[in-house]
Parts: sequence; C-alpha cells; structure tokens
Amino acid sequence: MNNKSRFVPAAFLLAFILLFFHKMAFSNLILARGDTFLYFYPYWQAAADALGDGRIPLWNSQLFMGAPLLANSQVGFFYPLNWPVWLLLTTPYAVSASILLHLAIAAIGAYLAARRTMGVGRWAALVTAVLFALGGYVTAQVEHINQLQGMAWLPWYLVVLGGGQTGSFFKNEPVLLRKTAAFALLFSLQLLAGHTQTVFISGVMLIVWLAASVIGNRLSVIGNRSVATDYRLPTTDYRLPTTDYRLPITSLLLGGLLALLITAVQLLPTLELTRFSNRQGGLAVNEVLSFSLNPLLLTRSLLPAYGQSLFSEYTAFLPVTAVLLAVIGAWQWRQRRGVFPALMLVAVGLFLAFGVFNPANWLIVRLPGFNLFRVPARWLLLYAWGMALLAGAGFSVIGERFSVIGERYSVIGNWLSVIGKGDSVGKALRWGMVLVTGLAVWLFAANYLAIWLPAGPEAPLELVAPQTLILWLAEMGLVYWIVTRRKNPRWLLPIILLSLFFTSRSQPYNNLTTPEAYFDLRPPITRLQALAGRSPDRFLSLSDIFFDVGDQAEIDTIYQDQLPPEARYDYTVAIKQKEIIAPNLPLAYGLTSVDGFDGGILPLRSYSQLMRVILPEGETTTDGRLRENLEGVPEAKWLDAFNARYLITDKTGDVWREGVFFDQAHPVILEPGKPVSVGYIPDFEADALWIIASEQPGEVVVETAVTQYRLTPQQIEEDLYAASFPQSVTPTAVTLSPCHPATLSPCQIQALTLVNTANDTFQSLVPGQYRLIHSGDVKIYENLDALPRAFLLYDTIWQPDIETSVAAMLAPTFDPRQTAVLIPPASAPYAPTFNLQSPNLQSPISITQYAPEQIAITTNTPADALLLFTESAYPGWRAAVDGVSVPIYRADANFQAVFVPEGEHEVVFTFASRSFEYGRVLTLLGLGIIAALAFTLLWLRRRR
Repeated sequence: MNNKSRFVPAAFLLAFILLFFHKMAFSNLILARGDTFLYFYPYWQAAADALGDGRIPLWNSQLFMGAPLLANSQVGFFYPLNWPVWLLLTTPYAVSASILLHLAIAAIGAYLAARRTMGVGRWAALVTAVLFALGGYVTAQVEHINQLQGMAWLPWYLVVLGGGQTGSFFKNEPVLLRKTAAFALLFSLQLLAGHTQTVFISGVMLIVWLAASVIGNRLSVIGNRSVATDYRLPTTDYRLPTTDYRLPITSLLLGGLLALLITAVQLLPTLELTRFSNRQGGLAVNEVLSFSLNPLLLTRSLLPAYGQSLFSEYTAFLPVTAVLLAVIGAWQWRQRRGVFPALMLVAVGLFLAFGVFNPANWLIVRLPGFNLFRVPARWLLLYAWGMALLAGAGFSVIGERFSVIGERYSVIGNWLSVIGKGDSVGKALRWGMVLVTGLAVWLFAANYLAIWLPAGPEAPLELVAPQTLILWLAEMGLVYWIVTRRKNPRWLLPIILLSLFFTSRSQPYNNLTTPEAYFDLRPPITRLQALAGRSPDRFLSLSDIFFDVGDQAEIDTIYQDQLPPEARYDYTVAIKQKEIIAPNLPLAYGLTSVDGFDGGILPLRSYSQLMRVILPEGETTTDGRLRENLEGVPEAKWLDAFNARYLITDKTGDVWREGVFFDQAHPVILEPGKPVSVGYIPDFEADALWIIASEQPGEVVVETAVTQYRLTPQQIEEDLYAASFPQSVTPTAVTLSPCHPATLSPCQIQALTLVNTANDTFQSLVPGQYRLIHSGDVKIYENLDALPRAFLLYDTIWQPDIETSVAAMLAPTFDPRQTAVLIPPASAPYAPTFNLQSPNLQSPISITQYAPEQIAITTNTPADALLLFTESAYPGWRAAVDGVSVPIYRADANFQAVFVPEGEHEVVFTFASRSFEYGRVLTLLGLGIIAALAFTLLWLRRRR
C-alpha cells in the first residue's frame, strides 16, 4: 500500500460519519435532551469558564449546597481533547465537535484493530469500523459524551495488542517499552475521560481477549486434526502463532501502573471523593442490577427497527447483514486468528448485560469492581465490539472465497457445489438465517410473555413495524444471493450502510433542535440572576414538567416549518427544564441550588443523610433530584437553615373555584395553639377572605391600618369557606387560628384568596413567610425568613457521627435556626473553651468575598458564638479567624462551623485540596517517565 492509499479507508470512514451525523456537522442545531442537556452542558460550561479564567475548578458551590467539582471525574477536566473544544467553541457545539471527533477515533481504531488482530483486508476492516463506530450501541451513547470518549479508545487496545512480536520475551525490550507507553497513554485517556465503568469494561475486555487467545490457540491446534479441510477455500493457516504472552501481559501491567501515575492529578481527588460518596463500599445489589437488559427486548435490542427507537441503554442493533456475516465469521473460530476471542466478547457481553435476569449475576455483582457500577446493559459494548470484529472476519471469508472461485473455478460455473453440504460458508449462512428468524419469532413470543413479565417503563415492548420485517427478509435475500451467486462481496458494505443509515434516523443524534433551547434565557432564570448578590442565595425547585408552556403557540408557529415534531418536542421540554432550572442547569446560568443531579459519585453521603429531614419518612436520595421525591414544600425551618430563599413551583396544583383563583402550593397544618399568619399581603382592597380547608376553619383575624376584625368563616360549598368583612378594606395582616381550639385535632388550610365581590377581582395569598415574586409558566416565591449563607448560633448539641446527628435533628423540638448539632474533628477538642450565651442583641454578619474556593465573612457578636457556614464539609476546607487557623467542626451533618470570640472578626474559609496537590506531583512524575520512554525509543530507533 502506498502512502496515499493508506489514508483512503480513513477518508471513507470520515465521510460516512459526516453523512450519518450531517445535522450535527453542518447545521447550527444542537442536542437538547437527556443527560447531554441537563448534566454535561452545565458541567462543561463550568469547566470551560474556569479554563478560560485560568483556574482549576476545585469546588462547586452551585449544586448540592457545595460539592467537589474537579474530583467528579465525569467532568473530564484534565482530558486533553476537551480543552481545545472548550476554548474554541460554546458548550453545545463543543459537545457536538467532541462527538464527531471521537466517532472518528473509534472508527479508525476499529479499522486498525481488525487489520492487526483479525488479519483481514482493508474492505473487511472497513466493515468492522463502520459497524462499531456507526452501529446501534456506540451511536446510542452519544448523549453521554464521557462514555463515548472512553469507548472510542477501546479498539485501540487491540491495535497495540495486535502489533505483537513472537518469540522470546527477553529479545523484545523495544517492543515492551513501546507497548508499555502505548497502553499507559490509552488507560490514561480513558481514565481522564471520566467514565470509569468504560475503563473497567475495557479491562475485562483485555482479560477475556488474552485468555480466549490462549484457549483458542489450544483448541485450534486440537481441532485442526479433526476438522476436514474445505478444499474450496485457501489453505492459509490463520491460527495464532505460538506467542510468549509474557510480553503483552507485562506491558499491560506496566502500562496500567504508569497510567495511574499520569492520571493521579484526577484519580487521587476522585478516590478521596469516593470515600465520602454514597458509593463508598459499593452499591446495593438491587441498584447495581438496575437497567438490566430484559430478554424480552433481545430482538428489539439486537436487530434494527426502522422508524422506531428504544431506550438508549438497551440499543445495540446491527443490520441483518452484519449478523449473518458475524455468524459466518464465528464459524471459522478454529481456523482464523482473533475469531474465538471475538466470539467470547460477544458471549461475555450478553451474559453480563442480562443483569438481574441472569442468576449468575447475583453473585458476580458482589465482586470488587462489579459492585461499583449500575446499568448491566452497558456490557453490550463488548457484544457490539465482538460482533463488529466477527462481521469483518465473515466479510473476509466471503471475499477470499469469491477470489478463489473467481480465479480458479469460474469455468465450472457450478454454484450448487458452493452451497453444498461440505461448504462451511454456506452452512454458516444458513445457520445465520435461522438465528435471525429465531430472533424475529422471539419478538412475537415476547409480546405475549410481556403480559406477565413487563419489559419495564423505560422501554415498553412493542412489535416492529411491518416494513421492518420486510426489510429484514430483503437483507437476508440479498446476502444469500450475493454469497451463493458468487457476486462481489463488496456490495455487502452498501447494504450495511443503508441499513444503518435508515435505522439511525430515529436515534437521538438525529433529533437535534434549535440552539435557543440552550442559549435563550427564560424569565425565572433572569429573575433569579437579577436577585443574585455577592453571595447568591439558594433556591429549591419543587416543580415537575407537567405544566404547559405559555408561549407554545408562538413556538409552534415559528418552528413548524423549520423543525420536525420530535425536535419541537425536545425544544419544549428544554424550555420547561429552564423554567424550573433543574436539575444541574443552575451551574450553566450562574445560580445556586439546594438540589442537583449526579449518577456517579455525587452527592456526598452527608448531603444524602441530611436530606432525610425534608424527604418523606423512609425516603433517601442517592443521586439528588429532590423535587422528584418531595411531596410538597418542606418545613419552613429547614428551608430557612439551608439558605433556600427562593422556591420554584408550577401551577398544576392550583385551582379555580367560583371564578376565583387559589394558589395551593403552600398548604399549612393548623395545630392547636399554633396560629399561622400570612407573611406578605399585597396592597389589595377586598371585602372577603375565601379559604379552601379540610374542615370548618377557626377564627380569622384581619388587620388593617386602622382596625382589626375577628371573623368566623362561613361555608360556601364543600371545603370552600368565606370570611366576609364588614366593608371593603385593605388588609395589612391576616392570621388563621386553629380549626379546633378546644381539641387537639389539627386541620389543613389548602389556600387563601382575598376577594372583592363588588368588581369580581381577587388576590391569592400565601400562608407562612413567603412572597410571590414571579408568576408565569411557573411561580417563584421568596422565603422571607431564609437565613443567610452563614449565620451565628449560641446553642450546640454534640454527636459522634452523621447518623446520630441526623437523628437528633429529626426530633420535633429541634430548631436549626437556634441550635447546631456538632461533630468534633479528630484534631480538635470535643468541647471548645468558648462560653456560648444567647445574647438579646442582634449579631450581624456580612460576606465580604465569595468565590468558589474562598469565602470571607465579617462577624460582630456581643458574645462568643458559633459561625455556621452552610457549605458542605469536606477535606481540604480550612478556616482562619483574623489570620489564625482554627478547627472546622462538622455541623448539622453536612455543614461547616467555627467558634468565633465576641467582637468584630474576619473569618476566611478556604478550599485547597491536598489530594490534588499530591496528585499533581505524581502526574508530573508519570509524564516524566513517558517522556523518558519516548526518548529511549527514539534513541533505539536511530541506532538501528
């Protein structure tokens, strides 16, 4: 092959990628759905902003009430291929560019791996590359950019492994050095990409490949004595030569160790975070086995369905042509190198992907490594990679067979002999057709079995459309015709491309929408941005996205001729997510939230434990998303203590009664002896107060600027009551008395509205200390009693650990606005020497500096006090009072606190990660070793 022609396959692959992803490559449309929009865009935005500012983003104060940012490996801050796109492109287009780049890396790696490990020609390797990079599994994962980045490097392990040397281990020092450096770089790139599960799967792939190669060599030698030679095929021996496996194993081990050094700057902070994560010690078995591939979905998962999509984690379709080629390739497992290992990858991938439906997995998931990751369906990556290799081998077999027959036996013209009983290719083809037919039959059988064993809400079972069945039959017919009629097998590649192209039209990467889905700001975002001060107060979103968008008609009018319905739907969903600013979107728009979302090693375990105080009894959160678990507005004392100054809710629970609107977002329980007042009353003239209550409300006290009324509400209709005023007045205060003052029975007030019956106007009120500050598609309330990000307390309770702290906080009499629950650090005395006395005077504090890793607070207290800083406690935080270091105490399970003496003082909290500092040193050492290896290899090459 000359220098120019060697680049032709790469050019073809790039052209195919651009064809399949033409919307992403040649338009301004963006992905605006799922984890791409809600997780990766925000984190990439934060990382790009930090990189542009020239700083390392160690801490994220905007989600989970504070959490490590750099240590969250899914951000991929040190992944070298992220930096160019972050610096050159805005976030959505940076993700798109990275997707295209890594598909190209995956395709070229798959091509080279097939050439080196399977010994196939360029056309067969091209088939492998197309099926892996553009097949169902890899393209279904483009929404998880870090997972795609890791998968893209998986074929390159076999590129390095396949370039092996035979002979003695001790005569291959240059090869050992080269492979060690190559494996170190590959492991480093995968680790830095941030999807640890993909690294683990890659490691298992290498173990399976090496073990299967050893076993396959032995079986091929044994089998060669008993398997009759097909006189119609070439006599070349494709078996692996006898190899010293110490070379690849040693290079893998040394490369892995070197990769740990190179990536230490990321690994050490991540490992430290794991110690304080919900994943400490591994996940529960039921969580590990979540999102297992249901056998009922096997056909829908493995075969293409034109115009229909499947849950992305279960998608691993390949064209029928590819399945037939893979069976033909697998049939040569005793004759061709690489076939048996590829066949084992397919078997292991499916075996593990079944997860909870495979009894063996109940034991496997308890093993180290396997117990750290969810979604067993992700083992389909091994299936997809093995099938791509097998299909390439099958294509090669047919190509060689075509060449032999065309050159030597064209005169005979007896094609019947080619599909005779002795022809292994014909036999394999027939079995392949039986397999495809069996999968089709299984789909219909599964449809009936799903009545008793549902496939799950994320991927309900549905039959394929009739045209899909017709196209399956057409593919089988074309392959059969090409193979049996001795046609040029290169026609199989266009069939594969056409099948993949039309099947993938329903894939998420073809459902792009307008860039306004990300770049346009919605009113709630701008409202909270305008209210953000030096230290932005937090908000808590309580809304789901079941509400209607007010400007939906305008959106449909604008985009009806520009976007298909699916893209307009994604745009509408993106708008709703921006309205409620959840779950991680605060990170993209400079806002701070009590909540967040992460499916990896966040949130902190202490955060999850603390959230028990606001979640329904028995409920916990391991990945955030509080709004999906909360049943209503949490108790006010917790919102106050969490600095949750703003609440976002929708209007789906509000009602109209008798032409009057009632805001039902803040129902209150009236308990005996505990009246409830309305914290904020707009200037509105009314002659009645209407109340929705579970039963007859108690006395209502209405105050104006000049008088006070004590009124008894009268029932209008079921659960609707009215307290009529003697005349039209402008209330300045409203207080609700308990429903049963003489008993101990509580009652619920659902909503209040001031009504002016003279002109049919009304003004809804909010019980408690809340003020409505925005009403659009959603509502934003201000919590009038919310405490600042840091505040002073004069009472403490000591507990030994987080669990007992939360238990103490759950006591009905505990008030976090008055008392802190402290856990002593190992380096500090259990009880301080301070004398805490609650003064009668106000104790103001002011935040003079607020940056992600440094906060300066000025205190002025008439007595010794505890300064509670509502940022998550975590190793690396240090505190100083007037420049003197002081111990930080864990407060209220998750926060930080320091004792400050009376008078005026400056308290500075600083986050400086020691794990990052140590990791940086080790990374420099690892890079130095890699550089030394490179110079050594260059020197050895020049000596030759």
